[in-house]
Amino acid sequence: MGVIYCMRPQQALLSTILTWIWLLVITSTTVAISDLSSHPSSPSTKAKRLVIGVDGGTESIRACCFDAETGRVVGKSCASPYKTFHPNPGWAEQDPIDWYECMGKSVRSAIDSLQQDGDENENSDANRYEICCICVDTTCCSVVALDNNNEPLRRCLLWMDARSASQTEQIMEICKGDPAILVNCGGEGPISAEWMTPKALWIRQNEPSVWEDAKTICEYQDFINFKLTGEICASSCNAATRWHWDGEECLKNSTPETKYPGRPISLYEKLGIPELADKLPLKCIPMGGSVGTLTKEAAEHLNLPEGTPVVQGGPDAFVGMVGLGCTKPGQLCLITGSSHLHCVVSSTSSTAPGTWGAYKGAPLPGTCFAEGGQSSTGSIIRWARNILGESKREYKELDQDASEIPPGCDGLVALETFQGSRTPVTDPLQRGALIGLTLSHTRAHIWRALMESVCFGTRACLEGLENAGHGCDEIVIAGGATRSDLWLQMHADVTGKPVVVCEFADAPLLGCAILASVNAGVHETVGEAIDHMVRKSKRVLPSESVSKIYDELYNNVYSRVGSATRPVAHAIAAFSRGGHTSTPLDEISDKTHGISAGTSATRNDRVPKYPAISPSLLASDWSNIRGEIQRCLDAGINRLHVDIFDGVFIDSPYALTFGPQMVEAMRRCSDDDTILDLHLCVDRPARYISAMKEAGGNTFIFMWEGVKDGEAALEIAHEVVESGMDCGISINPSTRVEEIYPLLESGLISVVDVLAVEVS
Repeated sequence: MGVIYCMRPQQALLSTILTWIWLLVITSTTVAISDLSSHPSSPSTKAKRLVIGVDGGTESIRACCFDAETGRVVGKSCASPYKTFHPNPGWAEQDPIDWYECMGKSVRSAIDSLQQDGDENENSDANRYEICCICVDTTCCSVVALDNNNEPLRRCLLWMDARSASQTEQIMEICKGDPAILVNCGGEGPISAEWMTPKALWIRQNEPSVWEDAKTICEYQDFINFKLTGEICASSCNAATRWHWDGEECLKNSTPETKYPGRPISLYEKLGIPELADKLPLKCIPMGGSVGTLTKEAAEHLNLPEGTPVVQGGPDAFVGMVGLGCTKPGQLCLITGSSHLHCVVSSTSSTAPGTWGAYKGAPLPGTCFAEGGQSSTGSIIRWARNILGESKREYKELDQDASEIPPGCDGLVALETFQGSRTPVTDPLQRGALIGLTLSHTRAHIWRALMESVCFGTRACLEGLENAGHGCDEIVIAGGATRSDLWLQMHADVTGKPVVVCEFADAPLLGCAILASVNAGVHETVGEAIDHMVRKSKRVLPSESVSKIYDELYNNVYSRVGSATRPVAHAIAAFSRGGHTSTPLDEISDKTHGISAGTSATRNDRVPKYPAISPSLLASDWSNIRGEIQRCLDAGINRLHVDIFDGVFIDSPYALTFGPQMVEAMRRCSDDDTILDLHLCVDRPARYISAMKEAGGNTFIFMWEGVKDGEAALEIAHEVVESGMDCGISINPSTRVEEIYPLLESGLISVVDVLAVEVS
């Protein structure tokens, strides 16, 4: 039974004072933020359960603490930048050790900000909390090679590094028809140079010692998880979307019958790198799965308790899908910035030309998603702001001017493919356009036309996805476009779909927090966590009347602009050769990423009026290549012949001459106007096209006898011309010249090299 005490007023006052003193004593035993690394939270206080999200981006790594129940930010988001190295054009590298060091700074700063938050809010309970989990997302396709001690052998090949472009061509050439590449536009390609397999192949072919010493080939995500837990494992989402793995099968345990579940073993064998299956992590963990717990060293580095659970994140953009609440079929996540990325969750893993995916087991187990993309979106808006002399004006002001222009811009239409087209037509040579300009058009017309073109391009991507079986009911949008009310409405009006904007803009960080909260048991499922942690700030509905106008413009105008301008864009690419000119193409098809052979009525413009002398540097003094080139230039020579032998086409260890690096050196030693004629006596010449173009070659001459038939030769000629080089064909004296007539009639060949001796 309860006892009630009756006191005099003086006794009551004394009791109250003693009670407050007792409370202060008890409170002083609660974990202080600065003591988190060495003391658990007191069970006598109701600690706020927090999770830490970490986002390893291109320029920095950020950390932020979240309320594990509500998703509200506690403290501040803190970032630490790291350096990117560009040793050659198109190359991008980072030091993996920098990632880990900077992660420590960011997490420690985020934890310190909790104390600041508590100091600024006297009534806040931010200084009583429990860190339940930590979850990390990172850039995708940032490839790391580790030695036997799991130390990096070299700087990573960052996701944007494009050095493996020629390896993508090799993969498409050698592995065409392999089931693993069906995710690349239904097997038609292209494969991005960003992806894991071409980068691994580049290391194998260009840095054999690194390849030999590499016990493990992995990604940024895997390296960070290893540094935190001591466990080497892969992200199944990464593997499904960028490694050509089956995202569901790869989660299964290895058995004697199936040692590498879900791995594309036939792809690796065709490429001559079967050992890649052993170098890549054998263990796969899905988004939200348990990687392990913080080691003592990692705990001290992050100022967190040893044993704190570490949860699998994944690729930043796809963890961002979770942070935007896009995990159910019919939901499309549109990430905007310099470019647009469209990721739609689907109930089917079907694939088709014009889309990438669908990827099984991604972003989460039991789901599939497909993606489309536009190369230049926000970037062309920034370009217009600068080129129109409006760099000092706010974007909102320019939007206001554009809002006064009617839909359709009084007959002005734009094409947004300034940097090429990704999907649904993959064409790196496609270029932007403004069509219908008149003297009555103003800067506001141009601004609106470019905004509309991006939205039309988004609709084309969505239709490509829908045609592949991946439709959507609404668009959840994140990134720069959310800051423009006009552009948001335009996206809704052009696509005819509602556009949703979420309250918290940093979707990858929130996605990590959602995954961590489920792993910690705060929420039972990702869907439940999304319901509690993702909040929508606005929903923009399409205007029925405006949508009708845009439907007509899209169907009758925009959808024809790409195919109408493509031949012109390809002809311009053929015309421009790094300062040199050649004959434009006569006929260019509307294929996904190809050029059809046209027939030229005349080639008189190709015939030089005077004899052209192109001395071979094969006969020069290689130890003084700069002096030998200068000797040619001083004699009035403006063409140099470079004989490239790989020791394979001619089966001899002595038949090995120059590679792309040497060609690049020759380019640096010569004048800008000097034409480098590259004669390739090599096996599989197509794989050298991109590398030789990047090295500075002007004419790519391959051996007729080195290809299997005329169709294969025509394909190589297409690729050479697309790359921006002139194409030549070389024949042995025993070969009948009539054999190459069909190739000459294509209009793609600028040079015929008839040899005086057999290549042997």
